[in-house]
Amino acid sequence: METVNRIVTAVTGVILIIAAGLKIYQLLTEPIISAGFWESWEFFLIQIPLELGLGIWLLSGLFRKAAWVVALLAFAVFIIVTLQKGLAGEESCGCFGPVDVDPWITLSCIDITLFLGLLIFRPKGAKLLPPPWPKAAHFFGVAVPTFILMVVIIPVLIFNKPPDKTNRYEVVRPEEWTQKDPTSDQQTGTKQTSRTPTHQEEAGEEWPILEHIDIAESLRSGIAVVLFYHEDCPECRDAIPLYDQMSRELPADSEGLIQIAFIEIPPYGPQQDSPIPPDTPCLTGRLDSSKKWYITTPLIVVTIDGSAIKSWESQVPTLDEILDAVATGG
Repeated sequence: METVNRIVTAVTGVILIIAAGLKIYQLLTEPIISAGFWESWEFFLIQIPLELGLGIWLLSGLFRKAAWVVALLAFAVFIIVTLQKGLAGEESCGCFGPVDVDPWITLSCIDITLFLGLLIFRPKGAKLLPPPWPKAAHFFGVAVPTFILMVVIIPVLIFNKPPDKTNRYEVVRPEEWTQKDPTSDQQTGTKQTSRTPTHQEEAGEEWPILEHIDIAESLRSGIAVVLFYHEDCPECRDAIPLYDQMSRELPADSEGLIQIAFIEIPPYGPQQDSPIPPDTPCLTGRLDSSKKWYITTPLIVVTIDGSAIKSWESQVPTLDEILDAVATGG
């Protein structure tokens, strides 16, 4: 029993350290964009040192029973969070940073398995808290360096946050497309009234992402309502039929003036699983796969002659809201 307990504890510690290491790699190499707290950059900053510290603690053998209790509580929380992600239909549990693992696999093969292993094979005979105290060399050789590592790692991650845009990926921030007053001074907040706007500014900057859409030419003139979707996005699958029907019900006097377009974000799904109705009157296209796109979906953008005037993230505006945005220019 004692030997099995040490094996289970060691395996648990190694998995926690691997998970923390992969999250560190992810935070240093790519942005974290999420609408949920459990996958947010801020939560990772809290989770990483705690996972790393607990993993080292379990491997060190210091205060074995106290470490066992903390690990048991931690995996109980992991089970709840992973179960929620599985029920929500999320692609990955997010436990291993850039490595996508199905929540149901993580739940059954790791979280529940380790929780039951810890619960069954307990550190019998060990006290919850000392005495006896560990040897000074053991304590200061493990506990103190681990504490320093946990303290240092947070500022390292904060000050080495990756940029929003590189050749490999791009974080899409729709609010940047529709910013007003291009003549305002960014630092002082005052307007530079002495400068005459250029013709391009008067007409509106072209929507930056347009060059990456395969049906760009069809969107460069007139009014377009563009819906970006991921094939596995449940909210997108709910929104697409609404906009398909909206296209069929547009006022007669707007026919040919307002067009609705569905744009798929890579990685693309199988054609047979497409949420787009085969007889849709809407335009359909794709965002190119030249880079990885971080976009909160569904994303709806209204453009006029290729310039973005209004956007909604994770929202599904009504036709009246869209027409109001068109009438007011945003």
